[in-house]
Amino acid sequence: MFRNFLKFLRKFFVLVIFTFASFASAQDFFKQANELYDKGEYKKAVKVYRAAIQEGRYEPFAWFNLGNTLVQLGKNNIAMVAYKRTVELMPDFTKAWVLLGDLYYLGGDYGLSIVAYKRALELGEDSDHIHYALGECFIKSHSLALAQKHFEAATRLNPDRIDAWYGLAEVYEKLGDYEYAIKTLKRAVDNTAAAGADVHYTLSHYYSKMDSSKKAIREMESGLLIDPQNTSARRFLAQMYLQDASPWMAIFTLEEGLRFKKNSDQLYVDLGQIYFSQKRYDEALENYMNAWKMGNSQGRIGAENVGNAIYNAGDEAKAQEIYQRVIQKR
Repeated sequence: MFRNFLKFLRKFFVLVIFTFASFASAQDFFKQANELYDKGEYKKAVKVYRAAIQEGRYEPFAWFNLGNTLVQLGKNNIAMVAYKRTVELMPDFTKAWVLLGDLYYLGGDYGLSIVAYKRALELGEDSDHIHYALGECFIKSHSLALAQKHFEAATRLNPDRIDAWYGLAEVYEKLGDYEYAIKTLKRAVDNTAAAGADVHYTLSHYYSKMDSSKKAIREMESGLLIDPQNTSARRFLAQMYLQDASPWMAIFTLEEGLRFKKNSDQLYVDLGQIYFSQKRYDEALENYMNAWKMGNSQGRIGAENVGNAIYNAGDEAKAQEIYQRVIQKR
């Protein structure tokens, strides 16, 4: 969620950078700086925004856009100073309060972030972004009731905001109430088109915590229908089948994944382990060797273990043949 939050911020900065450009004449430093920003020439824009600040005509807006430019350059600490100067000069400028809150949040100062966001709310900026960010701040500050309040507000304002639904479910998870966490994500599925495979994977996790293995498996299956190339999820589902005494389904799931030709070596190792546990040594060997040919050292270890098992069973000649195959990687 942190990456999505940062991605949103960068888009937000681009959107607001030109808010006040229409006030400037063709010769203004402010307009020149905005044009440089639009071209992505952020370092040059910083110098010209500072000139606009010295000129004084658009000082609060120049400070604000300077802050946006510094964020694009990764200078968040300096950008924070620019936003502080903005709200000192224009205490009712809501966007500056929001972006100041965002920078406090990204810097891990959740207390000051909460203060900035609340000021924006007081000024009438009642957005899903603010409520979501406040929910994140409160959950990180272990104030679960307040986190719940703001995540719920975010979902009311924007039902498609899937990260707010996740945040709300996380509150219930931290309270140990998996039933309500499940209900929350099911509401997300019903209310937003943004719900994807991850919702089903998370539901599977919650059902596992409730010892509802059948439901956990079903949700993991649903996730893989949406996201069939997810090797990690597929391997996890195979383990769930094994725990549910359904090794044939585990084998089917792993073999189905091979057709996508993604992380195949890992799938071959898992198949080898299943066949080995069933003492189906020929099939185990072929899968281990496939993994070893792809450079997976676990495949080599597995193949050698097959040789050891056959040697211990008294077939020394076949065991030696297997060892030679492993050495020659054929």
